[in-house]
Amino acid sequence: MCHEFTRRSFLLGSAGAVSLPTFLGGFSSVAFANVPTNKRLTLVFLRGGMDSLGVVVPYADPAYASIRKNLAIKERDGQMIDADGFFAFHKNLAPLHDYYKKGQMAVIHAVATPYRERSHFDAQDLLENGTTKPNGSNSGWLNRAIQAMGGSRSTALGLSIGPSTQTILRGEGKVTSWSPSYLRVVDEDLLGRITRMYEKDALLHQNLQIAQENMGIADTQGKAARGDRAFITAMEAAAKFLAQPSGPRVAVVDMSGWDTHANQGSGAGGRLPGLLKVLSEGVTSYRQKTPDAVWNDTIIYIVTEFGRTVRPNGSGGTDHGTAGLSMVLGGRLKGGRVISDWPGLAENKLYENRDLRPTTDLRAASKAILTNHFGISNQIIDRNILPGSSGVRTLDLV
Repeated sequence: MCHEFTRRSFLLGSAGAVSLPTFLGGFSSVAFANVPTNKRLTLVFLRGGMDSLGVVVPYADPAYASIRKNLAIKERDGQMIDADGFFAFHKNLAPLHDYYKKGQMAVIHAVATPYRERSHFDAQDLLENGTTKPNGSNSGWLNRAIQAMGGSRSTALGLSIGPSTQTILRGEGKVTSWSPSYLRVVDEDLLGRITRMYEKDALLHQNLQIAQENMGIADTQGKAARGDRAFITAMEAAAKFLAQPSGPRVAVVDMSGWDTHANQGSGAGGRLPGLLKVLSEGVTSYRQKTPDAVWNDTIIYIVTEFGRTVRPNGSGGTDHGTAGLSMVLGGRLKGGRVISDWPGLAENKLYENRDLRPTTDLRAASKAILTNHFGISNQIIDRNILPGSSGVRTLDLV
């Protein structure tokens, strides 16, 4: 009896309800019945601060080439794909440019949260808590949005992809999590023995069944990638879970590595071009796993905590900056546009003589998704979800 109690306590305790499903590539028992909306959102957080000027390039700005120096993307070398005669996509974003041409992608440039310092920790916390200051709330704005959509303690509308729940999804609204398994494929004999072992324990048996079902949905066991390419696995899994008729409706996926202080690169070599290639592949894989009818009810919202300095540093990279960019994709998006009140890159136009000046509040895009995609009222958004944003004009995105 003592041995039985110890084993069960381990599995269901602090390591418990997560341990078993993670082993099988799934998540713990959560009810998805009576899902209140068919709209889906996957927020992709590019952690580290993406250099927007190397991603969607303002190549026609008169100061661009001279101020970016060795990090300037060169049109003549085929390093960019034109967007509108002023901006161009980095060549490694060619798959995303295809969505742009279809009107299913928009870029918001020179965008920033209300944060104006340069701490990763504080910038990420502010973006995720949805207020106007770091540590301004104990919950995340997407969790508060889930509650406004009708999520309850028994209906998990939120899905965190990764080993721990992101701040943006923390709160009273029910959220579950999923993380890929890097273990070998479990053979049928072992599964049979585990099933027989747990069949007299209702809770363990239920968790095992759910884990096996989720393993089948995600279909990543034994083939999950590591490093940057883990993002592709995560995006595929998010698409599969959100495509379920009674599945979650809001997912958050992280992609780290965007803190390019050294060896950032421009056209081909360096850190940034490689990241952009993986980002494109992850988004494309997500779309391929999403049925057309679901894609028409889906938005992918790509954000980062801040931009980077306009001028390169001495290590072939860029330092923490202010304004950056956001990308939004979806089947019914009002896309095919780079939305920007462009501030310019001349010396006298820079923020604090070093950064791209912010001219659009990121919350304008967030509010567009909350109001026009999910149908949440501006009153609830301004009071509960993004407090302090009543003066922020909603973008015309959806």
